[in-house]
Amino acid sequence: MTTGDPSARASLLEAAAELLERTGGRGVVHLRDDARSMEPTLRPGQAVAVEFAPRRLRVGDVLLFRQADYLVVHRLLGRSAFPDGRPGLRTRGDARPGLDPRLAPADVLGRVVAARRSDGVWIGFDGGPARAWARAAAWHDLAWAAAGVVVRPLGATGGRAVAALDRLLLRTAHRLLFAVCHRAVAPPVGHPGPGAV
Repeated sequence: MTTGDPSARASLLEAAAELLERTGGRGVVHLRDDARSMEPTLRPGQAVAVEFAPRRLRVGDVLLFRQADYLVVHRLLGRSAFPDGRPGLRTRGDARPGLDPRLAPADVLGRVVAARRSDGVWIGFDGGPARAWARAAAWHDLAWAAAGVVVRPLGATGGRAVAALDRLLLRTAHRLLFAVCHRAVAPPVGHPGPGAV
């Protein structure tokens, strides 16, 4: 969905997500064409397979969740309580310099289990090497978000330098290791693989 009113698209997507969440199913979601917060892991406009109402969440999972009045796809970094003691989750987009606001577990709609590459091949986010990548990416995201906080007293220049180094390291690791850690999987039901019509 890339045309029409963004709020109408978000409402339609959220309604579909809630239906799939209630039935415990899986579905395919297309990221917005301007969604750059998870690069290089996910690209704008990319199709991702989502497991709705996942039984458990693990550090490194890429989650689909509600934030304010829109939907977000970002990485789970860990658990963290709200100031009033309620349980919460910490997330971050791989390409964002800072942490997202705390997330209530009830706002999680699903977990990304696969993504379609530009050549049409679906790659899985589960399995030993992919899980190791996800945990490493979560630790990377958390460490560099903390580094951004540490250099905040240095002003905007320090923040830009930390963000640039963060992106450089993540893109280099992605280039070298992502394909090694993520294997091709069968396309989600109803979604053709490469070369299919």
